[in-house]
Amino acid sequence: MECTAVPSRYSELVSCPLCAYSPEDAWAISDDAVAIPPPASFAPGHVTIAPRRHVPCFYDLDVQEQRAVWNLVGSIQGEIERSLRITTFRVGFADAEPGTQGHAMVHVVPVAPGVILDLPRGIEWISEDLA
Repeated sequence: MECTAVPSRYSELVSCPLCAYSPEDAWAISDDAVAIPPPASFAPGHVTIAPRRHVPCFYDLDVQEQRAVWNLVGSIQGEIERSLRITTFRVGFADAEPGTQGHAMVHVVPVAPGVILDLPRGIEWISEDLA
């Protein structure tokens, strides 16, 4: 998908739930990324990592912002592993639908032993071996 960055900071887009999150709801916040519970969870412990700059596509972020998202993915995975009994993680990129003002995000979905997840289409899931 061809993406074009929206030149705006997260605080200016209060209609976007990923931009208008409450700090009390955030699991973690960095200068460039935030980890918050998703509106519709795929599994217990599912977390959404979003860049704090509103962009429709992950690759619209600069290298520092991409690194911040991935650093937060790793931190959140560690927190979840210490809190829940899991076998692996499923990690997926979700870019905005073309023509919308959506917000790019990364899903971090823990998988409990014996659980087979029915993950939604439309998200670019990283191979289970790589997550």
